[in-house]
Amino acid sequence: MDILIIPIIVGILTLTLLGFLFGFGLAFIAQIFKVKVDPRVEQVIEALPGINCGACGYPGCTGYADAIVNKDVEINLCSPGGGDVIARIGEILGKTAAVKEKMVAKVLCLGDDAIAKKDYTFNGEEDCLTVYNFFQGEKSCKYSCIGKGNCIRVCPVDAIKRDHYNRVWINSDICIGCEKCVTVCPTHVIKMVPLEGGHFVACSSHYNGKTVREICKKGCIACKICEKLTPSDNRIVVENNLAIVNYKSNTDLEPAALKCPAHVIVPIKTQEAFLVQTLQKEKELALKKEQAKKAAEEKKAQEKAEKS
Repeated sequence: MDILIIPIIVGILTLTLLGFLFGFGLAFIAQIFKVKVDPRVEQVIEALPGINCGACGYPGCTGYADAIVNKDVEINLCSPGGGDVIARIGEILGKTAAVKEKMVAKVLCLGDDAIAKKDYTFNGEEDCLTVYNFFQGEKSCKYSCIGKGNCIRVCPVDAIKRDHYNRVWINSDICIGCEKCVTVCPTHVIKMVPLEGGHFVACSSHYNGKTVREICKKGCIACKICEKLTPSDNRIVVENNLAIVNYKSNTDLEPAALKCPAHVIVPIKTQEAFLVQTLQKEKELALKKEQAKKAAEEKKAQEKAEKS
């Protein structure tokens, strides 16, 4: 029995010794080839928000931190972090930089399933690009939002919402400006606008007014009412059948928004509240028209009865 145990013990000891020697050797080699990391890189990483959205143009927060420390890249490229992150990085590196204008994403389309005419109904994968590959989407307006939620799925902060009519909108208070939604939109209806820009035109159509009225209840008809209300500094101009906002001007667009017959000039910060108010006004107007029509029909019937 002892003769059988001895080889086993020797084998165990041999393997243990080899494991120790290999481990020591690897540790020794690792020290020789160790890459020295500037401790400031770790400090900058901790200062960044850690969302890894790529808005700075680098592969995540680690890549941006390394570029800031080792490649002297600007410290104000992190749009989610804003001024607080710039200040913290500035303290670490002894640098200063101006806070860049806050940009947010907006869907330049209000044509949901309830108000936009469709050429067909797609019964398949819930994917914008897939639907777009079939005749550029279901809707007659080929400049419209597909509404299948690709942008929602890539948003890292859940800023994009969609209702049961497949209307998609973006909450400006949550949006970090990473532009991921912009890159995945096949119809390019998601654009970046300045948070403090006042209003945006929630339409991307370049069809003429007659066509727009036929295929969508919420589209720019190029009537130029908005342009006439702001003639001094070209705050908003109609080009190729679509109103375009000039964000270099700060003229208030509220009067133009109120006069817009399609209600597509929308506040950037309070879009959802504006749409709710607009919908309520439209319902009230429709009710008044219906009541007026009914009253006219009753009057006509009464006059006819009196004559007979």
